[in-house]
Amino acid sequence: MKEIQDLKIEVTEVKGDIKLINKDIDVIKNNHLCHIQKSISNINKVLWTVGIMIFAELVILLRHFILG
Repeated sequence: MKEIQDLKIEVTEVKGDIKLINKDIDVIKNNHLCHIQKSISNINKVLWTVGIMIFAELVILLRHFILG
């Protein structure tokens, strides 16, 4: 009889652990992914800025060679 009671307690503990894991997954999904998305957006802006600066330098270089 004691074994059944022990099994019920273990099942209850496992259910609690599963709830905690689901909560952690929800936090990661809703909070951390949002921050990662913002970081990627900022990196994207920096890359576009650097690309435009390089393009502008190439235009200035071509103008220098064409006009002398």
